[in-house]
Amino acid sequence: MKKLYLFSFFLSFYFTQAQFNQDAPWMQNLNTEQRRSSNPVTFQEIVNAFDNYWETRDPNIKGSGYKPFKRWEVFWKDFVKKDGTLPTQKELWNTWLAYRAQEQNKSVLSDLSNWQPIGPFNHVNTGSWSSGQGRVNSIIVDPLVPTTYYAGAPAGGIWKSTDSGLTWTPLSDQLPQIGVSGIAIDYNDSNIIYIATGDDDANDSFSVGVMKSIDGGATWDTTDLNTSNSPSSMNDIYMNPNDSDMLWVATSGGVYKTIDGGTNWVEKLNGNIK
Repeated sequence: MKKLYLFSFFLSFYFTQAQFNQDAPWMQNLNTEQRRSSNPVTFQEIVNAFDNYWETRDPNIKGSGYKPFKRWEVFWKDFVKKDGTLPTQKELWNTWLAYRAQEQNKSVLSDLSNWQPIGPFNHVNTGSWSSGQGRVNSIIVDPLVPTTYYAGAPAGGIWKSTDSGLTWTPLSDQLPQIGVSGIAIDYNDSNIIYIATGDDDANDSFSVGVMKSIDGGATWDTTDLNTSNSPSSMNDIYMNPNDSDMLWVATSGGVYKTIDGGTNWVEKLNGNIK
């Protein structure tokens, strides 16, 4: 019970710690074996493959993926299931739903603080290859209201500005902490927005599928491409300029297409599509 509680407590961290790069060189043999077998790869198999790969290589090379994997390993070793595998996207999403339902039954106090960002908003490059406070995966301008922008962050969800970027409001605080790598807005009704979830760069967050809003981002619902069938990460999402109900999304599991505004998605191309 204690482990389940901690699991629920740390659920939001899953979307920032969840996945290392599935295309990493030490994963190649495991990916091939998994395609040949119906058995899922276990946590220990992944760790063993990683350790074997680095026996004859230098882990100090920048950008090698060594340090991100070790952080991933330390975080997830306590959440391995009895069969040796890690929780699935659907299991984590259902845990979040159960946690949210539990919280709604409690008396929650709000608006007790008045925090404002004070910086730094600018910084000097210190020589680090990533000397910044964060990064943005995608940004899009409302096709009908040119002063309204939407931005998607790797693990911070989706944000909206109605004053050409002077101020920003988070739109996904009621969701588990998710990344957003693609945004599409209906050019007939810009209250309709689609987001491709998950981080497509460093896998800082896990995908929960394509989500849709019909009220300008105030609320979000899952589509037919969700935690039951979603690939582990998503990239860009595109809308047909002549038919706003037709969209394509590129994912780690192929290209998916909908012709009914997300009610149904069909895989049109297999593979890890960047």
